[in-house]
Amino acid sequence: MPATPAAAADVKTALQERIPKDGLTTSLEQLQASYASTHEGGEPGLAVQNTVPNIIFAERPTLLVLVDGDANWRVLGDTHYQRLINTRAMLLKDASGTLHLNAAGYWYEAKTLDGPWHLNATPQHELVAASNNAQTNLKSDPMLPADGKKPAQAPDVVVAAQPAELVVTNGKPALQPVKGVNLLSVANADHALFVEPRDNHYYLLLSGRWFSAANLAGPWTFVDGKSLPADFSKIAADDPHANALVSVPGTPQAKEAAIAATIPQTATVSRKTASLTVAYDGAPKFVGIAGTSLSYAVNTATPVIQTAPSQFFAVANGIWFAASTASGPWHVADTVPAAIYTIPAASPVHYVTYVHVYSATPDTVVVGYTPGYMGVVVNAVGTVVYGIGYVYAPYVGDVYYGYPATYGYGAGFALGTTVGFAFGFAIGATWGAPSPYWGPYWGGGPWSWQYANVNQANIYGRWGQGTVTHASGWNGWTGNSWAGTAASGFNPYTGGDFQASRGAVENGYNGNYAAGRQGSFSNPSTGRSGAARGGVVGNEGSGDYAAGRQRAGYNAQTGRYGAAEAGVSGNAYSGDHQAGTKGIVGNKDTGKAVAWNNGNVYAGSDGNVYRHDQGGGWEQHSADGWQPIQANASQTQRLDSLKQGHDLGNARASGEFQGQRRFGGGGGGRFRR
Repeated sequence: MPATPAAAADVKTALQERIPKDGLTTSLEQLQASYASTHEGGEPGLAVQNTVPNIIFAERPTLLVLVDGDANWRVLGDTHYQRLINTRAMLLKDASGTLHLNAAGYWYEAKTLDGPWHLNATPQHELVAASNNAQTNLKSDPMLPADGKKPAQAPDVVVAAQPAELVVTNGKPALQPVKGVNLLSVANADHALFVEPRDNHYYLLLSGRWFSAANLAGPWTFVDGKSLPADFSKIAADDPHANALVSVPGTPQAKEAAIAATIPQTATVSRKTASLTVAYDGAPKFVGIAGTSLSYAVNTATPVIQTAPSQFFAVANGIWFAASTASGPWHVADTVPAAIYTIPAASPVHYVTYVHVYSATPDTVVVGYTPGYMGVVVNAVGTVVYGIGYVYAPYVGDVYYGYPATYGYGAGFALGTTVGFAFGFAIGATWGAPSPYWGPYWGGGPWSWQYANVNQANIYGRWGQGTVTHASGWNGWTGNSWAGTAASGFNPYTGGDFQASRGAVENGYNGNYAAGRQGSFSNPSTGRSGAARGGVVGNEGSGDYAAGRQRAGYNAQTGRYGAAEAGVSGNAYSGDHQAGTKGIVGNKDTGKAVAWNNGNVYAGSDGNVYRHDQGGGWEQHSADGWQPIQANASQTQRLDSLKQGHDLGNARASGEFQGQRRFGGGGGGRFRR
């Protein structure tokens, strides 16, 4: 209470009398958004590398085939073909030196890896047979579109043996203004690509990093996020380009993403059933980790760390295992030596430092990981990036084991109102793309945690499965056009299931429109269940509209429940509107509950209480009740930030969608459309 410090004790007593002793319940979405909008400090970020990759532009569907370093060829059985093993693609070389690539359902050939690559419409039978036989020893990445079907048109091919990123535009780059700011967007690009008219430079977002150039041909230079033109931070939160805000330092979206990057995904694993077998290419071979007394095994896909002569630790699917020898037997670890968490970023196994053991009982161990395990970290300016930026040399023996890579996968971020912070890759909805192949992305995992992959993109976790269907149409007689999407999924390991759908219809003759979405989920292993729905109706001609949303949730294990609804109606042209919210949270076991109705009250960091009025201004509560205030620019910005965090939290908790889309190559999933 800065203004009346003597009253602090009385206020504290009054609050203690009114706040339930068992505490209050709020949604994680609301807490994260509110905390992000006011939090100024935070843990220092990681000093990542920001070396500019080879940035390749194309104006038609193109596949980027990644080779991990210098080409390593191995004879393919008793054939006259050799296979390039340090790539995930099926790439063969015949006796004449001609190269053959199978990708996206097509065969290509070239004289060198640099190309040019030409379509081979009639591959020889012995080539196809050799490729099929090679799959039995090491499966390749077919680089098919997300639906697993061969695209109707064969894409072009580019092969890169050094860090590279492919940016595809649908034809010549097309610029369009970004509403409300002095920026232009390359609207037909599959990455976030902008032009700042005042300096006439392009700004490209790759793996959470900004790069700039005077023209698309380059040269490109890295741009520290804090040096971006000011208009980037002014992009509206509900603008189609708003996901770029996650990578603009200081924005609420960047702060919330950074907070989300510290929140672990946890699971309880059974000591009896969790098992691990580590496969080595020959006898285990260990090399030292610089700056530590530790060493790691180089000739296995599993990160194995030696901490003492007879002490070994390994990570698989976010679970720590321990053994007295490098070959096992392995058991679930209930403690991990602190020295492991000193492994530096320059080490290819640094990502294991984001996996933890939280507690243990005689039967189970609680484990978890933060997004750093999947390659997502917070950098020195407080924004999330994918990849640490180091180029790690792979292991190449009779087999190939790769390490974390930063570029080449179209990695990007979003702060969706449904799932919150999320990241995904160019999984190729249209013409195919490569997939990461290291650490947690390598192979298939038997452990499914509390995660459902609604839109077939890797959203914050690696387990779960789901399907998505789409439909659209138009009726020339009625003028109605419509589109809809439905998704469902089931996790066989937890018993969790979900379903969701959304749709919209518009009449081109009378201007009427309507849209709605709904979803529900349940998970017997956690006790959680919930449902939400929302909709809007209106008329484009008159501007009249009405919208509302409802949500409810319950946890059978904790007894906690909550329900809320919100509604608004008005006219888009006059700006007149009425809105309201109400809800309740509580615990059926304790009988405690808290309800609200039209809550629009905020506690400022100065200790005062404020209310946002319908006119867009602010009022402060005093002994005389609510009084209008003449806030200065700094105070208004703080209060508006509080409101933005509150609104964003409400939107996320209710599953509301605000038109955000993911920039990035290929397509598929929440991030790519």
